[in-house]
Amino acid sequence: MTAYREGWLAVQAGAPPERPTRSGEAHQERSGTVSALSPMDGGGTRAAMNPGETMAGTAGTPERFERTALVLQGGGALGAFHQGVFERLAEAGFEFDWLAGTSIGAIQAAILAGNPPEHRVEALEAFWDRITWPQPLPAPPPEHPWRKPVNLASAMGTMLFGQPGFFTPRPGGAWWSPLLAGEVGHYDLAGLEATLTDLIDFDRLNDGPIRLSLGAVEVETGRQVYFDNRERRLDLRHVMASGALPPAFPAVEIDGYSYWDGGLMSNTPLDAILDADPRRDTLCFLVDLFDPAGRTPEDLDQLEDRRKDIIYASRSRAQVAHHQQLHALRRAVGELYRALPPERREDPALAALARLGCTTRMCLVHLIYRGQAYRSWAKDFTFLPQTLADHRRCGRLDAELMLADRPWEAPMPEHEGVVLYEVDNQKAV
Repeated sequence: MTAYREGWLAVQAGAPPERPTRSGEAHQERSGTVSALSPMDGGGTRAAMNPGETMAGTAGTPERFERTALVLQGGGALGAFHQGVFERLAEAGFEFDWLAGTSIGAIQAAILAGNPPEHRVEALEAFWDRITWPQPLPAPPPEHPWRKPVNLASAMGTMLFGQPGFFTPRPGGAWWSPLLAGEVGHYDLAGLEATLTDLIDFDRLNDGPIRLSLGAVEVETGRQVYFDNRERRLDLRHVMASGALPPAFPAVEIDGYSYWDGGLMSNTPLDAILDADPRRDTLCFLVDLFDPAGRTPEDLDQLEDRRKDIIYASRSRAQVAHHQQLHALRRAVGELYRALPPERREDPALAALARLGCTTRMCLVHLIYRGQAYRSWAKDFTFLPQTLADHRRCGRLDAELMLADRPWEAPMPEHEGVVLYEVDNQKAV
């Protein structure tokens, strides 16, 4: 049995992992609700179903949505949280039409798109199995004071020796990069290339039913790009480019251009879904690994932890607020056009403006990983199997909370095109 699976079984057998409500705060008993946030009001409550409104049942995707999307944020080792969320949604019968991801989110999205439905959970587990070192001894429980030092020791080992099936240190590190023909980075990614080659069927990824969008940044221009399998055929380079975070990993060259990790500009590739044309009624699960909310740090460890959260989590809310305003405007354009007299609607200029309007609905269900009691500045490169298993279990628990409430079954207000439901997995959130 692999170290990762042993860690997962150990966590399953024990108590649910504890985690702080905010960075540096004491743990509180876990409970949860789902709150609705809109530009018109500060919150929302569940309303009764409209008469005659049909859903797909207690499992799977509601029938009123034309597509279902899953957006996975970047975050290194924290991506095991994605694994838990997907596992639980798959068990509930959800099938996704569109996957979008950045960095570790892009890697897992590509693995999902490149495998048949019955093997997707297994393929994700195989990925995490292959990139973890064996864990010789069990670590203390999450709330134990020694758990954080154990995690930090594991992270230091990752910095020194890399991770199997993922990355290894370059001799001399990046300081020898002038002799490496443009391979500027501290680590070599040959291990990840081999792992993904074994786990992804790129013919299925490109020709299958799932649309896939991977976020990256063009190095020379600083432009955010999305590699989309409906616009081009994707291969291993596009997946690697989305996770090429400098200075650890070198840029990936594709067709004469160099690309870095998309998290440098937008760690949550939500725009790929919400900006799509033609627009469709969409249920989108947005799974973030960094918490935008937190307390002022009291030491250097908390400072670096908080800095990462702000850098890599800050855009999700801004993206959602922008699209809420944009969709409200589009709906207003459509309503104004329909209010015009018939003869005015025949004006070509007004007809062109009317095409800017729409009546589509976007239901966003937002899960944010709040972290563990032992969180630290090295949380995104702590690959200790037992810690990865903690992340995975938290993903399952938060998905279970979301499925119990099922906010997407509530009717959306007529005046809103985008509604955000946030899964509150702590009392104080």
